[in-house]
Amino acid sequence: MSLVTDTKQAASLLIDSRRILVLGSSGSGKSYFSSRLAQVLGIRLIHLDAYFWKPNWRATPRDEWNAILAELIAADSWIMDGTYEQTLPLRVSPAEVLIVINSSRLACLGRVLWRKMTDDGPRRKDAPPKQPIDWKFIAYIWRYPSRTRPVVRECIQQHGKENRVVCVNGPRGANRLLKQVRARLESSRR
Repeated sequence: MSLVTDTKQAASLLIDSRRILVLGSSGSGKSYFSSRLAQVLGIRLIHLDAYFWKPNWRATPRDEWNAILAELIAADSWIMDGTYEQTLPLRVSPAEVLIVINSSRLACLGRVLWRKMTDDGPRRKDAPPKQPIDWKFIAYIWRYPSRTRPVVRECIQQHGKENRVVCVNGPRGANRLLKQVRARLESSRR
């Protein structure tokens, strides 16, 4: 695992990568960032929530999910967003770059609630509409820094020895990275 901290270096790395995995808490901004990055790089976007959750937010059975995931991972190129700790080892190894978006608990909760109020209809592309916001989901977001982030870190250390890891702080950090990717692409086209 190689941690990339320089935004310019990270941007160059993303331009040269074909498999990018975006991780972070629910509400961290990973789906929004992934959508914009996929558009800029012209790489297929895979929102895992859109594949895992069936209508009315029913989970896909494990065997079926593993088969779907194997097919998605096998593609030549992708930007894939979603943490899904249980299947993270399957996705870390084939990814070339891991982008970890770190946001505070309150910011994540605020963005989830905002999304619920403004973008929870049938046009939602990253997941089925009408996402339930229950105490279990709120607790998951609240406990992410203390429970899930260490699991993600450990998984990256175990299964991502060849990966490059880019950590950004919230949507602002993600936007700075995206801006740098655009600038690098524009300068390479001249």
